[in-house]
Amino acid sequence: MDLKINREIIPVTETILDESQEQGVELDYVLPDYNPEIFRIISCELQPTVPEYRLSADRISYELHVEIRILYCGAGSNKLQCVTQKLTYSKSIETGKLPDNPSVTFITKTDYANCRAVSKRRLDVRGAVSVRVRITGDNAQEVITDIFGMNVQCRKKTIDYASQKRSAVKVITLQEDVEIGSSKSPIISILRCTARSMQGEQNVIAGKLVVRGEINVNVLYSTESESKETSETMQFTLPYSQIVDMDKIDESFKGSADVQIIRCEVKPVADKSGAQRLLKCELDLRLCCVAFRSAEVQVVTDAYSTTHLCECTNTPLRIDQTPISIEESFVCSTTVPAGDSSVDFISDLRCRVKNISTSITPEKKSIKISGMLCCGVLACDGEGMPFLLEKEEAFESVVALTAPVSDAVLYTEVEPADCSYHLAVDGSISIKATLCLRGKLLPYLQQSCICDLNIDDEQKLLRDSDCALKLYYGTVGEDVWDIAKRCNTKVSAIAEENEIAGERLTKSGMLFIPIVH
Repeated sequence: MDLKINREIIPVTETILDESQEQGVELDYVLPDYNPEIFRIISCELQPTVPEYRLSADRISYELHVEIRILYCGAGSNKLQCVTQKLTYSKSIETGKLPDNPSVTFITKTDYANCRAVSKRRLDVRGAVSVRVRITGDNAQEVITDIFGMNVQCRKKTIDYASQKRSAVKVITLQEDVEIGSSKSPIISILRCTARSMQGEQNVIAGKLVVRGEINVNVLYSTESESKETSETMQFTLPYSQIVDMDKIDESFKGSADVQIIRCEVKPVADKSGAQRLLKCELDLRLCCVAFRSAEVQVVTDAYSTTHLCECTNTPLRIDQTPISIEESFVCSTTVPAGDSSVDFISDLRCRVKNISTSITPEKKSIKISGMLCCGVLACDGEGMPFLLEKEEAFESVVALTAPVSDAVLYTEVEPADCSYHLAVDGSISIKATLCLRGKLLPYLQQSCICDLNIDDEQKLLRDSDCALKLYYGTVGEDVWDIAKRCNTKVSAIAEENEIAGERLTKSGMLFIPIVH
């Protein structure tokens, strides 16, 4: 049999694991002697992070850290006190197998957090956090790119795909001393610290990916001032620029980095005068880097022989296309109604999101986002006593894509980028939050391709040797390939004989079908 089949191996992204694990959080805490007795609990927060993980052949193990931060007021004082405790849990999940070029992503969230005072010096915390663990990797799949001999006719399709992929992970530490200024009152303690990644450019050079960006840090701290302002906020940014080694990449690759904040600690330190007007900030970042190169491949989607009986075996293939980075912002608004206590001063505003759902719209031109915007306003009444006002507001928004997509996997997160407030005369608080949708859109093509072709070289097609042309009545929209396959001839012969330019008939009518031997 004089038949040659060309095959090619192309990679496809395979999701090995996409699972969420819940972890209950319980703490029975007795205040140390130097802390004042509890008069009023203001808030309780849980901050989960995954600082490290280990990936083996059939399992992923990771450390889950949960920081508990409780704000309360002591008896006879309007100053905020902060209780901070850290709990560590060891978790693991069976993966079944370890893929080539694995990539691991952790998404942590707080499910709920409750705190009550059992006595004046004892706190009882109950809550839960969850971790979504996603592992993807490369899987090789074989496609037929061409078939020669035995008068075989091939129908081919050219497809853009991600031909080569590289990944790397690097953990870095940022340190910075930030001065609050001589006009500010000295710091007593840190009440809250949050950090948010603001990604910049990623450039590929020979064998390396250069990752640049900034970390926006927001700090709420108590001061030694005797005024009604018992707490103040401060924002600052820490820039970073890192070179990540990635084997066998060059300028033909495109790179991106997912920056995960795994630790953020801020401590007050004394300046030269002895007053605590410096903030010592340390951050640990995990840079999850990916680089890929695009290419084209021709796959055979159908085939037949004009002279022999043959049988095609088809298989559905999922072919990865060029990933699309997403970073879009949209605005959500809500109003916190006036409470029983009048608001004299607002110390802090914090916004977060929960119950996020993202999906590609049916017309494939945009992403639909829905969820809950959760706002917490730390305010003081006329006597300087702090209290917390909270409001949850459902939101829905649509973010346009730069180009329509067919099928795609959406890996995104939504987080507040900025928030502001306006205190009205009636005591209500108008809040405007800018939310950022960030992540990746991984388009893919579902294509039925030939995976095998069997030809019986001893079984030729029966033909009328005296017939050079056949007549065939074609209908508008009919595929010329289907006509040629049915009549055991060539598409080019039908197109040339009947002056057909496209792949389908533009009108109904009689066609001349040349018989090809």
